[in-house]
Amino acid sequence: MKKLSNYALIAFLGFLIFNFFIKNKAEADAKSSYDSYLAGKALFIDVREEGEVRDGMIKGALWFPLSKIEQNKKAEISRLQDASSGKEIFIYCKSGNRANKVKEYLVEAGSKSLNMGGFSSLVNDSLPTQPGPQ
Repeated sequence: MKKLSNYALIAFLGFLIFNFFIKNKAEADAKSSYDSYLAGKALFIDVREEGEVRDGMIKGALWFPLSKIEQNKKAEISRLQDASSGKEIFIYCKSGNRANKVKEYLVEAGSKSLNMGGFSSLVNDSLPTQPGPQ
């Protein structure tokens, strides 16, 4: 029985590692993605919640909190698609989990988007920031 619980623990840890470190890894290079934004070819979307964006956002990013998207998914995804006007959509949050969820919503709606992972990794890659909404 003890052997079985050890296997369950190992499986659970594997699941966590996959979901938090591999599955939600940034799908594009931060600097080249931001260069696309500066060239008018892309859009950064921050899906973190209000308390999180007070710490700052990527400069020029639009704020679409996941909680608001989930309240009225169809309307908010449509609004996000309208805001992108056919540009590439780069989505980020704190760790990449919520960004991945919004990416999947956009893919279901027929839009291509990429999960950029977490805000802190984008900052570590020297992307410029701005204050979040107050």
